[in-house]
Amino acid sequence: AAPKDKHPAGADYVFLMLFEQRQGALAFLAVAAGVLYGLTLPLAERHALHFVFGIMAVLFTLVNANHAGVPALGQHPKISKNGRHVGIVFAPFWAVVVVLNGLAFAASEG
Repeated sequence: AAPKDKHPAGADYVFLMLFEQRQGALAFLAVAAGVLYGLTLPLAERHALHFVFGIMAVLFTLVNANHAGVPALGQHPKISKNGRHVGIVFAPFWAVVVVLNGLAFAASEG
């Protein structure tokens, strides 16, 4: 629906969104590989994994709380009703993951 002279910019924008999404998916695959490797380690040596996963969970909690509409975290300009519901459901989930990784980190440091 855009004017013809804007088609290349639109195509570039879509490409960049898909490119970034693919990189994000690859990052999740790398995390999954780290989890599998971590399962082979004794508990005392897993603290680095729990640190990384704990930080990741903190950031995911904040992002989902932002989507849920927590005022102190700003406001997402393009949030939809369903997007807000996703944030409401997943912010507490990731908060629990933060606590569990914190406990596991503390237990793995010996």
